[in-house]
Amino acid sequence: MRQVRSILQHLGLAGSTCDDSVLVKEVCSVVARRAAQLCGAGLAALVDKIRQNRNLNQLSITVGVDGTLYKTHPHFSSIMQETLQDLAPQCEVTFLKSEDGSGKGAALITAVACRFKSEKLQ
Repeated sequence: MRQVRSILQHLGLAGSTCDDSVLVKEVCSVVARRAAQLCGAGLAALVDKIRQNRNLNQLSITVGVDGTLYKTHPHFSSIMQETLQDLAPQCEVTFLKSEDGSGKGAALITAVACRFKSEKLQ
């Protein structure tokens, strides 16, 4: 709560109360949860369509991800994964974080590298 209060003060809201901090924290939590759910829902639609197009009962797939929100928010990835499992139960999705830091095409590069590596091992 001290962090929230500090941020509010930094934004020029020096007269903010403890109740204001609680409200801001709750709003941020709801917005972050919704963002993770929307990401999970979009991904669920994609992987389930891939599963259907391949005529599979079950799909196991690796998805490369990049982004500060995914990497640093304490609950974003788990909420996203939970939503994905709820909406596409026939798809097992593994997330692989990109570590190159460039942002451009990082998720794609990670996914291709993972696939290449798994094919090489077979």
